[in-house]
Amino acid sequence: MSDTSWKFIGNSTWIKNVKTYRLFSCLYICTQVLMHNNKQTIRNQKSSIMNYYIVTGASRGIGEALTRKLIVPGNTIFAVSRTMNEDLVELASSLNVPLYYFEADLSLREEAELFINNVFDKINLTGQDRIALINNAGMLNPVGPLKSTDFALAERHLHLNLLAPLILSSVFISKTESVPIVKVILNMSSGAAFYPYSGWSVYCSSKAGLDMLSKVSGLEQTDEQNPVIIFALAPGIIETGMQESIRETDLALFPDRDKFISLHEEGKLAKPDDVANTIVSAIFNNSLVTGSVVTIDQLKEINTYAGSNLA
Repeated sequence: MSDTSWKFIGNSTWIKNVKTYRLFSCLYICTQVLMHNNKQTIRNQKSSIMNYYIVTGASRGIGEALTRKLIVPGNTIFAVSRTMNEDLVELASSLNVPLYYFEADLSLREEAELFINNVFDKINLTGQDRIALINNAGMLNPVGPLKSTDFALAERHLHLNLLAPLILSSVFISKTESVPIVKVILNMSSGAAFYPYSGWSVYCSSKAGLDMLSKVSGLEQTDEQNPVIIFALAPGIIETGMQESIRETDLALFPDRDKFISLHEEGKLAKPDDVANTIVSAIFNNSLVTGSVVTIDQLKEINTYAGSNLA
């Protein structure tokens, strides 16, 4: 069963709302650019090179900044979050850039699987294309001593921060293994992956797991004929909604809270746009080493190396 409706929102772009699936109700929003002469969509009018980007957690923070930077001609973007970012949809419409926006909860295994399979149903890769998966979606809670952990919230956390990237990466690798093109998976990690914080047992564990997932899957790719470059990035401390939440946390739950308050007051937090610029500039740089875990400063250094920067 499906219920389909169309809504015209601009001079040349339509939004398609589709609510389907027995497993869950997922809002799928697809912007399609209508060509003026023959009414073919941009998907059927590919240029010699098309860059495909899959971005999770696109509605805010670094995910929003990344998606905004990627909305340029020559790119096709697949974005997902629990709530649609209408500003991004409008920007893509104004620039005639194909944006497929999915509303889904990636902490639910069925929705994660359905999302990534729907993405590849809409992609027809050729030998000149490039494709990147950016596993950015994540959550911080539960925060507090391990002895008082909310198990249901911890389960959701681990599904979103670790299981969802595993699912998306697995399908990505499987669907692209026969295509000899540039393929990249970026897993958004954290300094908490290697530095323990009291009260962050779940968050530190999920990010450490994501780093190891990147290392192991990268190792496996070294033996593949058409390998995927897989790496994890610790982007630094960025002024996002998560940082606001940290600064508002009860000190009894997170003893290091005042450190983050001081960093904010001293103006030492990075801006999402600056971090996004670094990532977009480096995502297809062929100096990246598969299976590596890098900091944002190391990624900036990679940007200075000779390599392919075609984001």
